[in-house]
Amino acid sequence: MHHVTKRPPRTAVILAAGAGSRLLPHTAHAPKCLTNIGGFPILQYQIAALRECGIEDVVIVVGYLPHCIRGFARDAATYVDNADYAATNSSHSLWLAREHLRDGYIHLNSDLLFEPRMLRTLLDSPHGNAVIVQRSVDPSSDMMKARMDGARIREMGKHLTSGAVAEVVGPAKFGPEGAARLIAALDRLQADGERGRWAYALFGDLADDIAFTGVDNPGCFWAEVDTIDDARDAERRIPSQLVACAANWSPRETRIAI
Repeated sequence: MHHVTKRPPRTAVILAAGAGSRLLPHTAHAPKCLTNIGGFPILQYQIAALRECGIEDVVIVVGYLPHCIRGFARDAATYVDNADYAATNSSHSLWLAREHLRDGYIHLNSDLLFEPRMLRTLLDSPHGNAVIVQRSVDPSSDMMKARMDGARIREMGKHLTSGAVAEVVGPAKFGPEGAARLIAALDRLQADGERGRWAYALFGDLADDIAFTGVDNPGCFWAEVDTIDDARDAERRIPSQLVACAANWSPRETRIAI
């Protein structure tokens, strides 16, 4: 299998179906991707970064309070519904969006804040199937961790301790061949009735098969906003240039107040 691609993906899929219960009360009336950090919703930062890197085709998988996300992003995205979001996990959301993966795609969880330069570094990598990693490990965190051989990811897991050398941050990218392997694996999960797997756990299962590569974070700010403490920490650390980037993109209509 050939693992290097010259043409980066032009489609991004954002998984935003979950209820985000650990961010209550922020998520009582809106999905967590609409949580404000530095004055703007997380989703606005993501779409602004994608636009800055030339990615216009944005697909959002919605589930919990989908009208809020549609009302915010409007025609900036195509929407896929996960009506069973409460009983499924991110691999099922990704399977529902499988037709958008076939030409290769950028994978984003909707709770990730990151600087556009991180995405640009990922897109510029010659490796077709890759993910941004941070070469440090906090054993107490619930971030996905990676055992690596050089840049190649050999194993991934949230509870991986032995041999873990990096945390898997995201975004991730898949070329057409890697996406085909991923879709086949998603189809197998559906056939087996396994709708509760994390998408990143499945990426770990496929890591050797698709030559999944870790691309080092080029020194950029990032934050995964899962909890109230995460939101407070991100609010404290977010750089002003990232806030300015978000301000450069806004939906056509007034943003939802949350």
